[in-house]
Amino acid sequence: MAKTRRVSEEIVCAAIRKRKKRTHVPEADAPKAGEPRSFVIRRGKYAPMLKDLEKDLRQMMMPNTAKELKESRKNVLKDFVQVAGPLGVTHFLMLSATQRAGYLHVAKTPRGPTLTLRVLEYSLMRDVQSAQQRPRCPQTMWHGPPLVVLNNFTGSEHLKLAATTFQNLFPAINVATTKLSTCQRVLLLDHDRASGRIRLRQYSIVVQPSGVTKNLKALLGRRAVPDLGECKDVSEFLTRSGYGSESEGDDPDTTRVELAEDLGKGNQKARQSRIRLHEVGPRLEMELIKVQDGLCEGNVLFHAYIQKDPAEIAERKSKEDEREALRRQRRAEQEENVRKKESEAKRRRRPQDDARGAKRPRPEGRVPWG
Repeated sequence: MAKTRRVSEEIVCAAIRKRKKRTHVPEADAPKAGEPRSFVIRRGKYAPMLKDLEKDLRQMMMPNTAKELKESRKNVLKDFVQVAGPLGVTHFLMLSATQRAGYLHVAKTPRGPTLTLRVLEYSLMRDVQSAQQRPRCPQTMWHGPPLVVLNNFTGSEHLKLAATTFQNLFPAINVATTKLSTCQRVLLLDHDRASGRIRLRQYSIVVQPSGVTKNLKALLGRRAVPDLGECKDVSEFLTRSGYGSESEGDDPDTTRVELAEDLGKGNQKARQSRIRLHEVGPRLEMELIKVQDGLCEGNVLFHAYIQKDPAEIAERKSKEDEREALRRQRRAEQEENVRKKESEAKRRRRPQDDARGAKRPRPEGRVPWG
């Protein structure tokens, strides 16, 4: 009986010590300290119609985002701001919609600024990949942040602020320590000066050895050893039908680079390889319509359609100053009332404490030890 109990205790201890590997987050996917983190949420009455776009944006912001974040209509923006500090969340991507258009708000926590972009057109990941003949979307590409490429974000101050905000959404890249194996996707943001639109595209990076025949690339790309039982030698396997032509193709020289480290599948260090991009989605056509200096509030630094004269700006500034002065006055009054209540409570407790601490008079004719 004692032996059976001892064996059962060992089994229980082993079960407790056993670590779940499937539900455990790999260390490579966990965000590092100091890296920007984000929440992608939906707000408003017509927000449910953007649920699919929200999933794609969360996938795009991987790995430093809350992919399984639960939200409800009862939650307000203040609720997310309160939990953002302890969790280290630095940015909010908020989707909202009206009967006419959808909007994307990119805000820096906790005090702004906030960019409001109108979503003119968008395509989901599944739409982009279904239109391709050979879609490529490996799961390993989501283990690291993308390489952010910005184009034509120069000139006006609001465009420079938008470029800085987009750059800060993802961690900075240290060229000296970054490994090439972690650079597997590119996020492109292009600003068209003629139309004022901002185009967002996402691509996966494919590296292939240069100067190698197509048949040999197919052989190097196979994970399992091919069956050579029916072939007399390796040359027959490479030259038989079904493995493409022997030509490499006419690719421009700008796509060929020398690698700084080995990447496998024929991509060796100090040898030339070709870089190709495969679009994975989503696609977004946006227009920057407003910039505010606070978190979804505050002064409007830029508006694409409303222009106010200096008199209106001064009037609004005076109203905001009056509102701020009134708020400070009320806070000072509340603090003064709290101090008065505390002093009054102390004054009321003092006679009771004196009464408790006072000694009773000793009766006459009695000794202390009698």
